[in-house]
Amino acid sequence: MPLLLRALEALKESFYEIVFVADRCTDKTVEKARKYGVRLVEKDWKKWEYSYAESLQTGYLNATGVHVGIIDLDIAVPTSFFRFLVPVLKDRIASVAAKVVTYPDTFWNRAMYAWERTRDVAPLGQQPYGAARVILKRALDDVGGFRDVPTPDTDIDLHFAEKGYRSISVSAVRVYHLRRLSLKKMVDGQINSGRGRYALGLGLVRTMGHSIFRFRPFVICGWLLERQRRKK
Repeated sequence: MPLLLRALEALKESFYEIVFVADRCTDKTVEKARKYGVRLVEKDWKKWEYSYAESLQTGYLNATGVHVGIIDLDIAVPTSFFRFLVPVLKDRIASVAAKVVTYPDTFWNRAMYAWERTRDVAPLGQQPYGAARVILKRALDDVGGFRDVPTPDTDIDLHFAEKGYRSISVSAVRVYHLRRLSLKKMVDGQINSGRGRYALGLGLVRTMGHSIFRFRPFVICGWLLERQRRKK
């Protein structure tokens, strides 16, 4: 079953509104999404440098509920996803994320799945994952939504913190990242993470600590590449 159908099958029995942002799709994704009666936003423009961030902002601006859920197309979630996460949004908790793990069905996927366990022993705690979370909409309104940065999930958490909100992860809700990894994709992912850390103003020393403790050597490379790019 295509990833789109898996995601919608998991949510179709929910009473929540589904806003599907189709970012310049050239395949039959839009046609398939229409069959599920979702609110379809055909995004045929690119005004921001980072398309994923722009898609998140587009979805947020089109959402009408009290909560905004983010589920990337390649994430498989249980039907209980919202039922478990929404009640956690209380007091000053503005964002709650599920535990995202790579589905270990290939060699490189299994390698990533094994590495992901290092999140449990990260010195500064586990950072909430952006691809499967629920956010209090009024908190998003308070910070002006998402920004044009390479890591919009981390950026929004930082801005929530500035306003006195909290962003947390819930390990009891596990979702699977359905992807096909390769060594190149894993290296590129680390480099993009490093670029994102520089864009968010995270310093080199802190980035080096993250790179060493989390066994991600190319994060430093990405940080340095982004600094060089912005200085030109």
